Amino acid sequence: MSSTLKTLKIDIWSDFVCPWCWIAKRRFEIALESFEHKDQVQISYKSYRIAPRYSPEPMPTALRKKLMDPRSAATMMNSVEAHAAEVGLEYRFDTMLFGDTTKAHALVKAIPDEGLKQELIEQLYKSCATDGQSIFDHHSLATIASGLGINASLIDNAWSDESLSKLIDDDENTANAISPSVPLFVFNEEFFISGAQQISAFTKALEQMQSSIKPPELLQGKSCGLNECEK
Repeated sequence: MSSTLKTLKIDIWSDFVCPWCWIAKRRFEIALESFEHKDQVQISYKSYRIAPRYSPEPMPTALRKKLMDPRSAATMMNSVEAHAAEVGLEYRFDTMLFGDTTKAHALVKAIPDEGLKQELIEQLYKSCATDGQSIFDHHSLATIASGLGINASLIDNAWSDESLSKLIDDDENTANAISPSVPLFVFNEEFFISGAQQISAFTKALEQMQSSIKPPELLQGKSCGLNECEK
C-alpha cells in the first residue's frame, strides 16, 4: 500500500451577503463529515463580492431591487428561510443588511491560521444572517474578529495591506472564468458545482473527486451573482 495519500483539493467561492451561500456551505460540510476520505480534503476559501461598491441597506430592500418585484423577493426570502432551517441555520431577513463585503473579505485574507480563518468565515455568516450585525465597517468587523481572539495587529493589517485587495480581485477573476455566480465549488480543478446543491449532490461530487471520475454534466443550484439572485 502506498504511504502517500492523495490530496483532494476543493476551492470554494462565496459571499457573506449571498442568501444561498451559508446554506450551501452547511450542506457541503454535512456531506464532507460523512465522506470516507475527509482527512485528505484540503479546502481553500475564496473571495467573491456580489455587491461591489454597494452602500449597505436592508436585505429585503436590496432583494426587491435585484428581483424587481416585491412578491418575488418575499418568495425568495421564505424559500431561503425554509432551506436554512433544514440544516439548522437561522436567517432573520428583518435585520439582515446587504452591501459591499470588501472589508470582510480582506479581514479573512489577513488571517494566516486556517482554523481561525474558518471560524471567522462562519461567524461572519452568522453575524450577517442571524445576528443582524453590520459586516461592512471597520469597527463592527474588528468587534467580530476580536470576539474570536484574533490579534489586533492582524485586524489592523486587513485594511492597510493593499495586496489583500489584489488577492480578492484575483479570486473573482478566476471565479468569473468558471461561473458568474456564487456559491461555487471547484473539485481538484477538474469540475465544479454551482449553487446551493442538495447534500446528496455534494456527496456525489466528493466521491467522484476521489475516484477521478468526472460527472456527466455540470450541476447548478440556487445562487447569486452581480445582477440577480435566484428564488
